[in-house]
Amino acid sequence: MNSPKRNFIYILCYILTISITVASFNGSEPLQPDGIFVSYATLSIYNCNNFSMGVHCKSGDKDIGFRVVNKGGLYEYRVRIGLQKTTLFFCGFSHGKIKKGIFDLYDASRDSDRCNKCTWKAVGNGIYGYTDKPHQAVLFYKWIK
Repeated sequence: MNSPKRNFIYILCYILTISITVASFNGSEPLQPDGIFVSYATLSIYNCNNFSMGVHCKSGDKDIGFRVVNKGGLYEYRVRIGLQKTTLFFCGFSHGKIKKGIFDLYDASRDSDRCNKCTWKAVGNGIYGYTDKPHQAVLFYKWIK
């Protein structure tokens, strides 16, 4: 048996639910700080040195992990790129106990238009980045040691 009071409560709950849902969509930025993921980029790090290198890559919320990249070896992974272009992945490089530096290897505000397959080469004096088109090398970072 439906009473007018019960119907009123159901209608009130329905309106409240709709209001909360609309309010959460209007203020969705705090709920989704990096926005909607719209694409991917592949990061490739080639070790062109005559020694093995330690490479540890991560973002603010995802740790890709530490890897030893042998002489002539490759370390590669894919990252999701947010619509707001706030994605940032950084990597620390080492040679034995010598810290070579920590560098931003993917910064969406810099790299989303520069490359979909971001190629990096670790060489004697630092890290070179390659663009998709034209395929040319630029020294992005010099080793600190």
